[in-house]
Amino acid sequence: MTSRLCSVLIILAGAVTARGEVVTLQDLAVPQAGYFNGDPGDLDPGDEVSQPWLSAGVAFSNTYGVDADFAFPYWSGFAYSNVVNTTTPGFTNQYASFPGGGYQSTTYAVAYASGATVTLPEAAIVSGFRIANTTYTYLAMRDGDQFSPALQPGGWFRVTATGRRSGTPTGSVDFYLADLRGESPPGIVAGWDWFDLSGLGTVDQVGFAFSGSDVGQFGLNTPAYFAMDNLTFAAVPEPANWTLVAVAAGVAAAVRTRCGRR
Repeated sequence: MTSRLCSVLIILAGAVTARGEVVTLQDLAVPQAGYFNGDPGDLDPGDEVSQPWLSAGVAFSNTYGVDADFAFPYWSGFAYSNVVNTTTPGFTNQYASFPGGGYQSTTYAVAYASGATVTLPEAAIVSGFRIANTTYTYLAMRDGDQFSPALQPGGWFRVTATGRRSGTPTGSVDFYLADLRGESPPGIVAGWDWFDLSGLGTVDQVGFAFSGSDVGQFGLNTPAYFAMDNLTFAAVPEPANWTLVAVAAGVAAAVRTRCGRR
């Protein structure tokens, strides 16, 4: 075979066997404010809207409402943002990632409060995603704020991801955004890291929950946020397609062997 034909066959065979998807969030139009938190712009006190937003076919949960008594807006689930602010502490800077922007990009997602979920367009094996602290959470753990002191030795803050398929849990995995336990603790995560979700198996939804060592009368004191980018998953073929996948895998191996002999 010519080298050009080898390259074409390898690419085609690989395309059949690896239907991977990386959700970079770059298809989203970020409002002028620098973030979208679900605000439809026309709610009265007492109103609440739960409407996921979509990127690359993946649904990111979002709830936005206005408090009935104090007319105070609130949100939970996922927002998306291109805010770059690594220095301003406090709640007013809740849409910024501490590394500054997305992972090798501008737009990224921000998760807030336990119950945030991503729903896939079909059953898939999720490899994982890039995860980071938000500026609000990082500075609160490092320096303390009006709700709690800086995170003390022995302290920790983690995100738990739970996979589900057709509503049935498939497993859970943890990621520590801060870990001050032990004699040589890894400390507080300052950059973009990889959250490996491959242990969840085949899922159609992943939900997230927060926990930590700094707990008060009203629950977790640490701001319950994380930043997300490059959610990566590969769809699982339907049973009827397994023969095609097996054949394609065999073709890919044969093509690579034949071309490698040239």
